[in-house]
Amino acid sequence: MKYNKLERMSSLIEWILLFALLATPVMTVLGTWSHLLGGSDYLQDELISALAQEGDKVLNGVPLTMGEATATQQAAPTPSLSDYPLDLGTRLLATLVMLLPDLVFMLILWQLHQLFRGYRHAMLFTFSQIRRYRLIGLLLCASFVTKIITTPLLDTVLTLPGPELHGTINIGSSDFQLLLAGLIVSALALVMREAKQLADEQQLTV
Repeated sequence: MKYNKLERMSSLIEWILLFALLATPVMTVLGTWSHLLGGSDYLQDELISALAQEGDKVLNGVPLTMGEATATQQAAPTPSLSDYPLDLGTRLLATLVMLLPDLVFMLILWQLHQLFRGYRHAMLFTFSQIRRYRLIGLLLCASFVTKIITTPLLDTVLTLPGPELHGTINIGSSDFQLLLAGLIVSALALVMREAKQLADEQQLTV
């Protein structure tokens, strides 16, 4: 009876994870190209945000001191949107950058899908399941990295056709929480593997 309940719940979660796996890139692409459907232009807004950064955020020719930054801002003309056209190639490349965090998230969802698939087949405490926990922890750490680099990469791609490259790196407390979660899951996987090995050794001894 308990196994049937576990099987039903695992099967339901499998379908939910599979739906999320398929919907994740679709939602990102729809959000990126929503201007074709009459919505707001996300890439245009991101470009405006990138151009609004201070002069010391410019990637080519970063001023070393505050005095140089002030002089650079006074000497450099205000960037214009007309200097940074969003052509089809730029939009496609920006879409690929936007899909980078989704790729890591989809890999996490796939590992979770496989984890619950194992639960559905009564594979509760096996080395293969523990290995999936370890992969999920590593992917969470990778998600921390991709979340940090996505914004500067996107800003660089959007300003690539213009005279200057712009990009900023922003790190918040939520990013470190993601890294901490990945390290904790990886540590739990290590403990589970050691416990599994110890339990197997005790069974062989008996």
